[in-house]
Amino acid sequence: MAKSKEIGLLQDHVDEIHNQSTHKHFLGREFLTWLWYYSETNEGRFDFETTEGVKKSAQVWIDDRMVLTSKTGKAHEHIIKGGVPSSSDEAAISLQSGKAVKEMRVALEIEGVGLFHATLGGEELSPKSLALPEPNDTTDATVLEQRIDFVNVFSKALDTLFSKFMDERTDKLWETTRINSIRNWIKTRRHEPTTIH
Repeated sequence: MAKSKEIGLLQDHVDEIHNQSTHKHFLGREFLTWLWYYSETNEGRFDFETTEGVKKSAQVWIDDRMVLTSKTGKAHEHIIKGGVPSSSDEAAISLQSGKAVKEMRVALEIEGVGLFHATLGGEELSPKSLALPEPNDTTDATVLEQRIDFVNVFSKALDTLFSKFMDERTDKLWETTRINSIRNWIKTRRHEPTTIH
């Protein structure tokens, strides 16, 4: 009886729960846009600690796919693939028109571990299609252990980047200093075309 009452309460509040999560989507998109900014203005370099307390250096950069969308997220989606989409004029124009990053593929090089590739979505903020470095040992048990360790190290690195973003986003200087730096970065991205097609 108690369980059916809980289910009933949940069903009564499904719309409210959905609306609350939808309203938080902006934070994930801001994080991905900030991550793009961070990867270009700081060369994407940062330090973090693994769960075992080992200090690591890492570098993040935008890989070969980006999806930018309008603030409403209902239309005007722009998908840029291949090469280095983050340095394209299409990406610059999308940013300047007010679009935010909805999804992007990132590469993450971690000192002493290797190169990771993952797609990050701004709505759920969880990595998809994570590609891990090649394991050092080839025995089945060791490969599995290494892959689990790799996932943990990647998660810790990503958590560190998100914490950096949240520290900046909640700092009182966000509305003045940091947001102006990001706006200037957006303004200076577009290159003048040299040919007419």
